[in-house]
Amino acid sequence: MEPTTPDTIEPPANVLLVHAGCSEPDACQPLLESDEATAELRVSFSNERTDRTRGGETPAKLGLLSIGDVLRSASSDAGSSQSHTGPARNTGPDFGGPIAIDAVDDPQDLASIGLSISRFCEHWAADDGVERITVCFRSLDTALGYTSPKTVFQFVHVLTSRLSSVGATAHFHFDPTTYDDRIVATFGSIFDEVVCDDSVGNSLPEATDDEVAAVLEEWGEDVETPTEPADGGGFETPVAPRSEATDEDIARLLEQ
Repeated sequence: MEPTTPDTIEPPANVLLVHAGCSEPDACQPLLESDEATAELRVSFSNERTDRTRGGETPAKLGLLSIGDVLRSASSDAGSSQSHTGPARNTGPDFGGPIAIDAVDDPQDLASIGLSISRFCEHWAADDGVERITVCFRSLDTALGYTSPKTVFQFVHVLTSRLSSVGATAHFHFDPTTYDDRIVATFGSIFDEVVCDDSVGNSLPEATDDEVAAVLEEWGEDVETPTEPADGGGFETPVAPRSEATDEDIARLLEQ
């Protein structure tokens, strides 16, 4: 896939933002900006040290999902368990305040990460005051530090379909410098668009179609997922997704 620039991307879209290092690339902010009333979700791992300050207009709704932050996750669990007895369990973010916050303490728990992102999007998709949903996922290479490429690929494949089903515009940060070109190209095949920062020479590592096909065959072709959606888990679908996946589909796939 040929890289493009943020100004040429037509929302909604799933975008792979390729750059080296931990610094925030210039392309991140334009991928979040919109003239519409926007709900913005920022997903980040606690061990990342980046400047997350954004300029421009404040989004109409803001969500923060922290991954691997044990203290924040414990606080989230305690708050969500007040309405029932028994052990604390995280039932999702509280949308009552100006900023909705959620946390997943285990960075290997991709099912819980996917379910949390789904809850944010489901809530905002039903909000008449939200005209556009944007998601910044920081980052795929951090997720790959905790979980195998095959598992992360399956997770991203299902998640991007989920985001497409609610018309979200999402971008996923990815530092490709420590990964085989075939792996990088295979991840790139999931996305609608790829944006490359100057730090990687404005180009995506190349691999032939046969090499990408070989990686997919090695990982298994079960990544196309699902069949019938589970009861009660569907989203409204303003745009046609490449495949539909419910919250239960995400959990079931990642538990395999």
